[in-house]
Amino acid sequence: MSLKRAWIQITLLAIWCFNCSTSSAQLLRPQDVNKLPSAPADHRIRYGSDPIQFADLRLPKGKGPFPVAVIIHGGCWMKFADLQNTAPMSDALRHAGLATWNIEYRRVDNMGGGWPGTFNDVAAAVDRLKTIAKTNKLDLTQVIVIGHSAGGHLALWLAARHRLPKNSPLFVEKPLRIRGAVNLAGPANLRTFPPAHQKQVCGDVPITKLVGGLPSEVPQRYHDASPTKLLPLGVHRY
Repeated sequence: MSLKRAWIQITLLAIWCFNCSTSSAQLLRPQDVNKLPSAPADHRIRYGSDPIQFADLRLPKGKGPFPVAVIIHGGCWMKFADLQNTAPMSDALRHAGLATWNIEYRRVDNMGGGWPGTFNDVAAAVDRLKTIAKTNKLDLTQVIVIGHSAGGHLALWLAARHRLPKNSPLFVEKPLRIRGAVNLAGPANLRTFPPAHQKQVCGDVPITKLVGGLPSEVPQRYHDASPTKLLPLGVHRY
């Protein structure tokens, strides 16, 4: 599959998901999405030593090499949601001809999550593709990321991390190149994420638990964690 065709498939899926999330007649709760049909992953692969540091790889039919969609679930950066919530999307994209890499990661209420663990996890998960690409016939010149809610924020951040300053604790040399990102209802600037909206959607878990302090206390962290502060990203964004 060409990257252009892959983008068409993902954009249509993103529009469908957005319509489902905004129409009261079609609104699905996370537990409803978890029950949607999806075939098991072809491989569950670890990218770290923590029990939560793994991802599910689904491979389409064909000889490859396959473009890759990295899928990131949301859940307010908390562990009440997991990668089962994005399994139906991952499976649908697999049937559309993309390899999908549905990642799990430590959240703010997991030991080691928050700052910088949550960010380091999604970065390590994406870079793990470098070591499994040949065996699984993955085309690493055609890697895109798609995430919902908190996962949307992390998807944009993954597309932006090549812009991080070298003194950032999140900086790594030569991260895997991302060609595009789809953000489904995720914040792009953590400093201006409205507290009232956050409380309505995520309850009493503030951004400070993800970043480790208030903007006045850790301004550089808010900069490094906010994709809008790292513009221009140099990727397609939807």
